[in-house]
Amino acid sequence: YQEIEPNQLGVEKEVTEENRYGQGSHRLAWFWNINNILDSQQDPWMDEFYRVHWLKAKARWQRWEEELSLVQHEMGWTVSWFQYKEEEWLRRYKKSVKPGHQAYAHRQMCLWGKFGSKADNSFKDKMIVVT
Repeated sequence: YQEIEPNQLGVEKEVTEENRYGQGSHRLAWFWNINNILDSQQDPWMDEFYRVHWLKAKARWQRWEEELSLVQHEMGWTVSWFQYKEEEWLRRYKKSVKPGHQAYAHRQMCLWGKFGSKADNSFKDKMIVVT
C-alpha cells in the first residue's frame, strides 16, 4: 500500500455539502478505491458514498455531452449567420443605385463572406449543420 498523506485524510465537501458549487474538480484519493466492492457490501455509508460519486460523475459526463452538442450546433449557426449576412448585403448591393452605397454594400458583402469562409474552414468536420 501507499503511504497516506495528511492532505488525503480530509473529508471532501462533496460528502458534507452535497450541492456545493464546483464539485466536479475533485478526485477520490487512491485509498477510497481499495476493495470498494467489499466496503460497499459491509457499510451502507460507503455504498451511499460510491453511489453519490458515481451519480455526480454521470451528471458531469451528461453536462459535457450537452455542452459538446451545443458548441457543435453553435458552429453551424455561426456559419449560417455569416452566410445570411452576406446574402443580405448582396441584396442591398443589387438594390442600391448610388455608387457610394454600392461600394459600401459590396465591402460589407465581402466582409461577411470572408467571415463565413473562415468559420466554415475552421469548423469543418466539427459542426452540426441543421437544414
